Amino acid sequence: MVRIFGWLACVGALALLILAMTTGTRVAAANAVRIDHATVRLSPIPGRPAAGYFNITAGSAAVELTGVVAAHARVELHGMSMAGNVMRMNRLPSVRVAAGGTVRFAPGGSHLMIFDLPATASGATIPLTFAFADGTRVDVTASVVAAGAEATPMAHGAH
Repeated sequence: MVRIFGWLACVGALALLILAMTTGTRVAAANAVRIDHATVRLSPIPGRPAAGYFNITAGSAAVELTGVVAAHARVELHGMSMAGNVMRMNRLPSVRVAAGGTVRFAPGGSHLMIFDLPATASGATIPLTFAFADGTRVDVTASVVAAGAEATPMAHGAH
């Protein structure tokens, strides 16, 4: 009799665990952030930073991108601004994406600066991990393109 109650307790606990996991998955899917068209454009000058471009789309809740990690490289979020008649690049501590909104990281605007990238050839791929203020992490594989190659992420509806 004790074995039956122990077995039933285990089955009940497992059922609760599955219910919690599937309910959480539905909520996470509704609030999921999507990152697409990730591209890393190599510098024309060896040893100089590469640039990273992508589109980031928030789900039903706003998200705040706080950083991107690449193996064996240092990655910074950067933006562009005008100061007088001079275009300036500045490091960004984070980037907020409104619920249901899309932010493009593209040449001439927000982008990643990727420092100390190990020797990488055009046509290769680089794994990137995007980190968010709520603790979410999203792994993405970025395509590597040569300096001067098209690296502009496509508009949200164009993929």
